[in-house]
Amino acid sequence: MCVGFWSLEHPEYALILCSNRDEFLARPTAPAHWHAFGPISGVDNEEGPVLSGRDLLAGGTWAGVSRAGRLALLTNITEPIRKYESSRGDLTSSFLLPKDPQRTLEAEIDEFLLENRGRAYAGFNLLLLSPSIPAIGSPGSGTLSLDGAFATNSGGGGPITARMLTKDERRRGGMSNGVDHHGASEWPKVKHGIQTLDEVLNSLPQDATEAEIVERLFTLLTWKSEHAPLDRSELRNTILVDPLLIGAEESSDERCPNYYGTRLSTVILIRRNGTALFIERDIWTLDDQGRIARGDPQHDRVFRFQIKPDDVLAA
Repeated sequence: MCVGFWSLEHPEYALILCSNRDEFLARPTAPAHWHAFGPISGVDNEEGPVLSGRDLLAGGTWAGVSRAGRLALLTNITEPIRKYESSRGDLTSSFLLPKDPQRTLEAEIDEFLLENRGRAYAGFNLLLLSPSIPAIGSPGSGTLSLDGAFATNSGGGGPITARMLTKDERRRGGMSNGVDHHGASEWPKVKHGIQTLDEVLNSLPQDATEAEIVERLFTLLTWKSEHAPLDRSELRNTILVDPLLIGAEESSDERCPNYYGTRLSTVILIRRNGTALFIERDIWTLDDQGRIARGDPQHDRVFRFQIKPDDVLAA
């Protein structure tokens, strides 16, 4: 039950994105770090081109960004839990690892569909972003912009489809756990998040600092419904999910207590000149004794880096 909101059309930022990861609190997870999706045993010491957390059970990630400016954000689709041979996290990892920078995102999407034809995944929605280069001499030439696409299988085991983002989705986009073109955009958490993102960006003063933008985005991610959800079917009504006890039959790990909630929030800002800021904040965790604990913003994981290769920004 993750959620994400973004804008690709801000005059100073090629990307403004914020997201929540909702998951069982006991599911083994590595915090955000640079890596190359190598063996889990080397996760703490690995260097690589991808910045993300990692799911230590399946090995993939729910969201990440690469040094080349590629980004993937994955959410599940609300449905009964079933087992599939293929992991959704493989979709994000394969996209984030280095690719030919001269290939268009549309061409990559065609290859993505071909490679995954016939593979069965649990239901997913997937945002894919990749740098584009403005035509020489065109307005904005020499500044970073991102192309965006949306892929989904519309439910467990379904055929994968993909499309480029619409103009409105590029301006202010949002996604969660519904089915595309079947009411997903009407979920209260999605509607509220997109509306609030629009209000945040429209109200920012011209001299707004990165810190101001970041805190407004983290605040957006704290919105909760008036009535606390009683089960997973009601999570469409709240962006921040407080710990919820879910039945053992729905748990992804039978060995662990079945508390489910917002594990962490992430904010990513990428300026038009390619400078990037990535912040990961713990929301709900389990302490060493297995007790529910609230995350401390003073322990945010903060990364600053420059989008490369340089030819992405060449006019």
